[in-house]
Amino acid sequence: MGSGRSLIGTEVTNTLAAEQFNGIHRVALELLRRSPDIEPLRSLADQPGQFRRLTPGERFAVQRGLVPGRAFATRIAKRLPGEARRRFSDTFNLATDVAEVDVFLDIEAAWLNPWSRRDLLPHLHRFAVATAAIIHDVAPITNPKWFEPASTFRFERYLKAHLVHRSHFFCISQHTRSQLHQVAADFGHPDPSTSVLPMGALKAHTIPSGDDNGSAPMLLMVGTLEPRKNHSFAIDLFDRLDAEGIDVELQLVGSRGWKSSDLVARITNHRHYGERLRWRSGLSDNALAELYTDAAAVLVPSLDEGFGLPVIEALAHGTPVIASDHPALREAGGTFARYAGSEDRWHSMVTSLLDPAEQAAVRNRLRRYSPPSWDDSATALEQKLRELAN
Repeated sequence: MGSGRSLIGTEVTNTLAAEQFNGIHRVALELLRRSPDIEPLRSLADQPGQFRRLTPGERFAVQRGLVPGRAFATRIAKRLPGEARRRFSDTFNLATDVAEVDVFLDIEAAWLNPWSRRDLLPHLHRFAVATAAIIHDVAPITNPKWFEPASTFRFERYLKAHLVHRSHFFCISQHTRSQLHQVAADFGHPDPSTSVLPMGALKAHTIPSGDDNGSAPMLLMVGTLEPRKNHSFAIDLFDRLDAEGIDVELQLVGSRGWKSSDLVARITNHRHYGERLRWRSGLSDNALAELYTDAAAVLVPSLDEGFGLPVIEALAHGTPVIASDHPALREAGGTFARYAGSEDRWHSMVTSLLDPAEQAAVRNRLRRYSPPSWDDSATALEQKLRELAN
């Protein structure tokens, strides 16, 4: 772009402005770090409908998968001498015409971005630019009660714009693909162009901390605090075990999301909060990997999912997984995870994994698990995008 022609462009305005990680940010950054042919762009706040290439500081943050990118780049820039600091953050001469690309990919939660796709996509199609979007799920449409009305409205408008302009959809699971086809048919756009984009697994280099000092076994739940993740169920299970005198610790890892005020109050007012019940966010990959490795089990009691990254991440670290009996979670965990429906079944599975012999047996079996690779994900993405360009 600019002086030359870039094959693929994508917007990362939402990702760079994020204050905390979520699953969509993680997927976007993992793919961008491994996809040098994709040019990340950012909206110009004072010029609606215009984009610019990233500053060196923003590129540095994206290539290292560091979010919040804005905060990280600012911290790095402050350590540089004057001229180097200016170059690191300088946006001069970075404006670009997004219509110069061959393919434009929505890789993030672009329904939250300044330029509505109802306006952007027609502009791109006038210049014969192919368009595509990564779809994690369609839950705002199939289960709007879990979301703020404004968010549901914006997501529906975004999805309809891509359907109208016949974008290609990369779905993160076969389950999401099936749901998207149903929603598209309901909207009067049957048989959209879709493919399944395999997700990769975080596998940071770590070893068990070994620093248990006789502490209780730890149960781990990873995910944004929002209704469909079902954190309250995990806390109910923790309370039941506690009432039975079973000594366990529950760690919740994830940023505060929407419709979470009651949940946050329940967590922070819990009598074990800060001790056996902990809530953490903004962890590095290595810190999260250490928790995965140290956990007796990773709990995924979601009411709905597009895929379930914590399932494959936990399995990649050799840690037992108990998940809801949901199609997307079964797709993620296969025969290596355990699936539960009733609370009694969850209780039975958790208590069995607190037995050292059972824990060792399950971990030994998980040595056969071969985690999917983000490199493979990025290769599949770029290959399909090149097909769209041609």
